[in-house]
Amino acid sequence: MLNIGKKTHCPYVNKLKLNDSWSLRLINGGSNCDGRVEVYHNGRWGRVQDNAWNINDSNVVCRELGCGVAISAYKSSMCEESEQPVWVNNVQCDGNESQLRNCTTFKLNRVAIDSTNVGVLCADHLQLRLAGGRSACAGRLEVYYRGAWGTVCDDTWHSIDANVSCKQLGCGYALKDKGAATYGRSHGPIWLDEVRCLGNESYLWDCPSAPWGEHDCRHKEDVTLMCSEHKDMRLVNGKRRCEGRVEVLYNGIWGTVCSEKMDEKDAEVVCKQMECGTLETIYHGAWTFGEGTGPIWLDEMECSSHESTLWQCQSDPWGKHNCNHGEDAGVACQEASISRIPCVKACDGENEDHPRRLTELPLRLIGGSNNCSGWVAIFFNNSWGTVCDDSWDLADDNVVCRQLDCGSARWSSAAATIAPASGDIWLDEVKCTGGETFLSSCRSSPLGEHDCDHKEDVFVDCTGPILTPTGSTISDDWVACNKRFSPYLGARDNRLK
Repeated sequence: MLNIGKKTHCPYVNKLKLNDSWSLRLINGGSNCDGRVEVYHNGRWGRVQDNAWNINDSNVVCRELGCGVAISAYKSSMCEESEQPVWVNNVQCDGNESQLRNCTTFKLNRVAIDSTNVGVLCADHLQLRLAGGRSACAGRLEVYYRGAWGTVCDDTWHSIDANVSCKQLGCGYALKDKGAATYGRSHGPIWLDEVRCLGNESYLWDCPSAPWGEHDCRHKEDVTLMCSEHKDMRLVNGKRRCEGRVEVLYNGIWGTVCSEKMDEKDAEVVCKQMECGTLETIYHGAWTFGEGTGPIWLDEMECSSHESTLWQCQSDPWGKHNCNHGEDAGVACQEASISRIPCVKACDGENEDHPRRLTELPLRLIGGSNNCSGWVAIFFNNSWGTVCDDSWDLADDNVVCRQLDCGSARWSSAAATIAPASGDIWLDEVKCTGGETFLSSCRSSPLGEHDCDHKEDVFVDCTGPILTPTGSTISDDWVACNKRFSPYLGARDNRLK
């Protein structure tokens, strides 16, 4: 999640015409309406120091800079300390002055005193970030305005607007994304609507739009973005979540990692990044998890094992290698997996803890081109019903794919080309950790409770294996094992075709 106003980046200063003996700016904050207070005098910028700095003084600064009212007055710089001289100290304002220099004790004082630099956060301070994604360059687009993070409505939203946002975030250019469902739902204000960028703007708020806070949208219409610098990782074709062929996403394309010089330190970073505990085995070649397709993104890696992501390690440039897919790297990590309870133990008569074991609800994907692609549907209360995309993310995708023995999740635009589902909606607000064996084991709203329609159904596309015909029936083993405890078994699927 990127916060372009993060103080250590210090990207903004207030732009002023320095044609006066005194001028004012906020520097090293998140925007021109946040930062350390400095004044310009006799051709040089200097600091303001004040142990008694308060909201009245801050309101004058914000008013003079055209930044609205003050939200916060702070006593020291939130970025690096300034080496500028001290021009002013011990300012006292009533709060209604039009300029800081009009305050009663604003006097030139070149002596540094035992006090701290002062800063101001104004209401019109603006920031931009992508929230809810797995990196700083993918997620729900949010703007910080008037002290709160809010979203952007997708009315009139176009690739030009997306490119301006990605460029502002330092994330390259915009790629297609999976839609708002991927990054969860915001509950904050909707700040921008009807955005129409020309493409040459430096900041999203420089683009024409409806007035701040004026919109006719709901959060289902929030803009989401995936930018070219978004990177991700997955393990493919393993029998559990924490083993498989190592694949990384770059520039919108999944590719593999060459194992030619992969060592334990490199593989340990993979396990750590996947939150899979410690390394168990490195696979130098594709004979265990199969050959990948697409580009070979990383080669000649040299990790120290202290990195948090694989692409923080030294390596050849992205896409440069002397490998083939027969050398695709794989790993197995030591995280304990949740094993499926054997039928012989689950059908052990009247064992009173048996109801706690029945966590599996039948699951399938419908409407897609094969058994590993389609709308997610579960069987409950005599019918198949879909799953709402509120709070849904990649961890939930992967639980579905793993439960169906369909590999791992991948991005697909196929949802736009198939007919919507109908009937019941059984699950909403699903929040998997990623390690669950069954989707119905994940945290969610109670079965059948939701605030969705079928426009919000979850679509999942998995890497395979693909079976024909499309698998859509409840397994005989499941029925035999659970018929005594499941009153809805035996009902025919008469809702979701």
